[in-house]
Amino acid sequence: MVKKSHLARNERIVFSAHSHWKALVAPVLVTAITLALVVYLLLEVVPSPEEQAWQRWTVAAVGALLVLVLGLWPTLVWFTSTDTLTTKRLISQSGVFSRETKNIPVDRVHGVTYRRTVLDRVLGCGTVVVQTAGADSDVELHDVAHVERRVVQIQEIIVDEQGPAPEVPRPGTSSAPPTSDSGTAPPSPTDPTTGSSTPTPPPARDTGDPSPPTGHESR
Repeated sequence: MVKKSHLARNERIVFSAHSHWKALVAPVLVTAITLALVVYLLLEVVPSPEEQAWQRWTVAAVGALLVLVLGLWPTLVWFTSTDTLTTKRLISQSGVFSRETKNIPVDRVHGVTYRRTVLDRVLGCGTVVVQTAGADSDVELHDVAHVERRVVQIQEIIVDEQGPAPEVPRPGTSSAPPTSDSGTAPPSPTDPTTGSSTPTPPPARDTGDPSPPTGHESR
């Protein structure tokens, strides 16, 4: 678990979780079966503490070793391993005595995908694949619970870090005609027959006379 004192300024935790509980199924089954077998052997196979003392101690020692290695140790590893997403980075921590921490800055993440087996689809978990820049291109987070929701949360943080996309002009929009720095219209077009430029007539002024134009200007 990432402590708040280890976070940077303006950095907050989005989620922090252990891997899926399916990782505990095997250790729990091994522990239950081993304990049941040890009890059966002590009561039925070697029941005499006086005559079969070393056999009983051997059964108890082997049973305890199996429970410790195959039951308690995997449970302790599961409990001490966490995946944490903040607004700045993705943190994966594992290890009991020696801790291993992976920090992936959000701005280095190029994409996030996930894969699931048939059992993972039933249990709602999966493996998250984080594609980053650099030599370590892919980082995999196994047995992530609520994998689809976690992927969406990571993608939202990536989009927020990249900022809004630039505006793209819509097709079909016309641009304004070019003008000079002084705000005047562009030069008149050239007459192809004479090679001289054709002057652009000035705009007509409204004189208030309702009579139609005659085509000759009075002097």
